[in-house]
Amino acid sequence: MALPKLNSSPAYGMTVPSSKQNITYRPFLVKEQKNLLIALESQNRRDILRSIIRTIESCVEEPLDHKLTTFDVDYMFTKIRSKSVGETSKVSVSCSNCGEQNEVSVELDNVEVTGGLSPADAIVSITDEVSVRMKYPTYDEFLLNENLSESSTVAEALMQLIITCMDSIMTEEENISVRDETNEDIMSFLESMTSSQFEKLSDFANNIPSLTKNVEFKCESCGTDNNHVLRGLDDFF
Repeated sequence: MALPKLNSSPAYGMTVPSSKQNITYRPFLVKEQKNLLIALESQNRRDILRSIIRTIESCVEEPLDHKLTTFDVDYMFTKIRSKSVGETSKVSVSCSNCGEQNEVSVELDNVEVTGGLSPADAIVSITDEVSVRMKYPTYDEFLLNENLSESSTVAEALMQLIITCMDSIMTEEENISVRDETNEDIMSFLESMTSSQFEKLSDFANNIPSLTKNVEFKCESCGTDNNHVLRGLDDFF
């Protein structure tokens, strides 16, 4: 005897932040939730990211017309999770006055992607003859970047983030694709810059759009009124 088919999944709509593509998605099912939990238990960040991306690909009905940026993945997974296991999330936030951790309820349907520079800022002028075309990184690029590890120092992580954001180096004679160059050669190029030149690339990397939500709460320990900005997927779960 055939078993009954459960849960004809409801469909919801959202807009991909970077491409403005309108897509339809469904909540994730037990099989997808199981894979997410297994990845979370591994505490391996790369495994967790792979599982999140696979969940998005399973739940979105239409083919995605481009590779997802980091903030696309954060936003889309949050929207899918809100329709799957609840539209609120309990997060722990420290008080700005006493440092005590407070449990705060966050409405996931109201999260936004903020930040980013204008399209004109995607081309960064280094000298009169040399410019760098920048782009927003994808999670695929982070997963493939063997030089970016959880044990990286802040300086090393920033350097690798900048490299991941670099699309091409443009001179008066040629347009050099960064993907065709070795990490060592790109590092040498960056290390030959002055502080002010390097800061221009840092500004782009530090202004990558991110998932944000402002939360207000009164500290249960000292009574201080707090206004805190959650930023990035890790802050929401």
